[in-house]
Amino acid sequence: MIANRKILFISFGDLSTTGCIRALHLAIHLRKFGWDAQVAIPDTPSNRSFGLPEETNAFYYDPSAKRIQASLGGILRRERPEFVHMLNPKEKALMLSAIHRRQRFVFDWEDWTTFVERNPIRRWYKEIRDRWLVRRAATVITASSWLSRYIMDRFGRDSLYLPYACLPKEFPNPNLESIAPVAIGMGSLHPNWDHDLLVEAAGVLRRRDKEVPIRWIGTGAELERCQARVVELGLEKFEFPGYLDWNPMLLQLREAHCLVFPIRRKELNLARCPFKCFQFAQAQRPVITSDVGEVRSILGDQAVYVEPTAEALADAIYKAMIRDRQPDVAYDLSQHHWGLRAAALSDRLQAL
Repeated sequence: MIANRKILFISFGDLSTTGCIRALHLAIHLRKFGWDAQVAIPDTPSNRSFGLPEETNAFYYDPSAKRIQASLGGILRRERPEFVHMLNPKEKALMLSAIHRRQRFVFDWEDWTTFVERNPIRRWYKEIRDRWLVRRAATVITASSWLSRYIMDRFGRDSLYLPYACLPKEFPNPNLESIAPVAIGMGSLHPNWDHDLLVEAAGVLRRRDKEVPIRWIGTGAELERCQARVVELGLEKFEFPGYLDWNPMLLQLREAHCLVFPIRRKELNLARCPFKCFQFAQAQRPVITSDVGEVRSILGDQAVYVEPTAEALADAIYKAMIRDRQPDVAYDLSQHHWGLRAAALSDRLQAL
């Protein structure tokens, strides 16, 4: 039996982004199960002005390179939590857990980025780091069932499978009379992801003289390269509106004729839980994607699954776009709520 029911969630990002959603909502719901659940977040102007829920017990720490360890260490010594949760642990987790040897850490991986490291020396270091963190953890959490198996096979550690859950926001109702048909993709334009498949699918349709309106919501390091490729392919109906705040972004998802999530079969995608799939399901529009990793566990059998190629995506998008707007799709999200995730985590921690 645990000595106390206190857990501290340490986040390193901005509360307005998806990086803090997991810690914040697990903490909120654990409090409903009798836990003294706290969150530690960077002391930045945007986080101070975010407007945390009243039930959130938040601490602000100094995120500067010179002060972060001392600032977080002070919180740990003052609050003395039974567990400290950290998402996607890397160097900061390594340093903190090495210093605070008696502290029990819950290390939670919602992806596994070591797969994409190409430099052999850095990969060797990251593999050693990952092994140390997995063994150091009081318990391991993964958001992907594939990653749970990977960690068991490679490191001999059992883990709690804890996927993401629904975005705790209301989705608006669109004005259907003013909507022009458009296929929409959404997410970070990061080099590791597969947005290029959608651009190439648009190119396939262009070559067939069947181009349809397509829009990608989001920004990132690949934005200029994608824009250049759109020009190179001669696309006239592909739009990049960039980053949108939550409300306009959710409205566009609801207005979409169809939604598209391009995802290839590779270890990086098998090891992650694509949070955008929950928003796509909540938007209730037809989704075109591929049966890779966690996708089917979220969207069930109601998505349109195709091979992760530009040609297959092009075929499915064109078929969807030439049809009348289809009714909303009732994806089954009954098992994808943060209360259920918190209940599973509570049970796991109490069994330690």
